[in-house]
Amino acid sequence: MPSLLITNRGKVSRDENILRLGIRGVATKIMFINPVGTGAYDKHILSIIERVRRKDVSPTVIHLPKGPDHLEYHYYAHLVTDDMLKEIRRAETEGFHAAIIGCFYDPGLTEARELVHMPVIGPAESTMLVACTLGHRFSILVGRRKWLPKMMDNARVYGLRERLASIRPMGMRVTEMLAEQKKLKESAKREGRAAVQEDGAEVIVMGCTQESGFAEEISKALGVPVLDPVITSWKFAEMQADMYASLGISHSKAYGYESPPKEEGWL
Repeated sequence: MPSLLITNRGKVSRDENILRLGIRGVATKIMFINPVGTGAYDKHILSIIERVRRKDVSPTVIHLPKGPDHLEYHYYAHLVTDDMLKEIRRAETEGFHAAIIGCFYDPGLTEARELVHMPVIGPAESTMLVACTLGHRFSILVGRRKWLPKMMDNARVYGLRERLASIRPMGMRVTEMLAEQKKLKESAKREGRAAVQEDGAEVIVMGCTQESGFAEEISKALGVPVLDPVITSWKFAEMQADMYASLGISHSKAYGYESPPKEEGWL
C-alpha cells in the first residue's frame, strides 16, 4: 500500500529540461488532487486507483489544506483554485510525471496547464474523450440539475457537443454519494437505462469523481460501457505520464497554455 506522503526527489526549475524526469529506473509518479478542504474522499479514491494502477506507477492522493467539502458551486471552485494550483506546481518540482484534478468540473485545468510542463488531466475531458472511442454518443449522469449548464459547457469547450446524447441528473448532492451508495447505484441504473433507451446513448459517463467504484455493476445492468471518471482519468494520466517521461510530450505551450513570463513577477 503506497503512502499518501509525497516523496521529494529534489527541486527542479520550471524552466529546466523536463525530459530529465524520464530517467530510466525512476518510478512514474502521479498525483491525484481532491480540490476540496477535506480528506473524506481520499481513502475511497486511493482504493479505486489501487485496483487499476500499473504496478510501476506510484500514486499519491491529497486534498487541500482548506476550503469547502464539495465544488457544486462556481464560487466554491473559485475559492480553492489558488491552493490547488500551488499543489500542482509543487508536484512538478518534486518530480511527479502527471497530476489529476479530482473534480468532474475540471476546475482550473487551463490555468494549471499554463503553470507547468507535466501533463495535467481533467476527469471530464479525459472521460468524454475515451467515451467517444467506445460509442457514437454518450450520456453523462450528474448529481443535480445545478450541474447541467457546466457539463454542457464542458462538452462544448472540448468540441464534443455533437457526441453528447444527454445529461441526466440523479437528484443527489456530492456529500450524499459516499454515504448513500445504495441510492446512488439505483439512481445510476435508472437514469442510465433511460439515457440508453430514450436518448440513444451508447456509453454512460459517471459525471462526478464520487460516482465511482461501481461502474462494472452498472455496465452489466445496462449492457453498455460505463466509465468511472476516477479510473478513466487515472489510466489517461498513466498514458500521458509515459509520453511525457519517455518522449517529452505534454500540452503545447505555443498559444493557449503559454506560461506567464517569469520577469512579470507573478510566478
